[in-house]
Amino acid sequence: MKRGLKLSDSIYSGSKFDGLTVRNGRLINNRPDGQTGIAQAANIKKSMKTAEKISIVARGTAMGEMMSEMDNCIDCD
Repeated sequence: MKRGLKLSDSIYSGSKFDGLTVRNGRLINNRPDGQTGIAQAANIKKSMKTAEKISIVARGTAMGEMMSEMDNCIDCD
């Protein structure tokens, strides 16, 4: 006598493993990353500091271009 397979107990059912789904025969991990709140805050602070540095360099470049255009102006009186 053959017994039927219980697919409800399979690892691919997703009932026991929250955040895991099966798509096209592949197991997909949809679980959130395991970062703590402190690590998230540190990453946000780091990205803000990087954005500020980029802004400072961009402003300096723009000012340098403006100054060089003013120096090269022939008809400026």
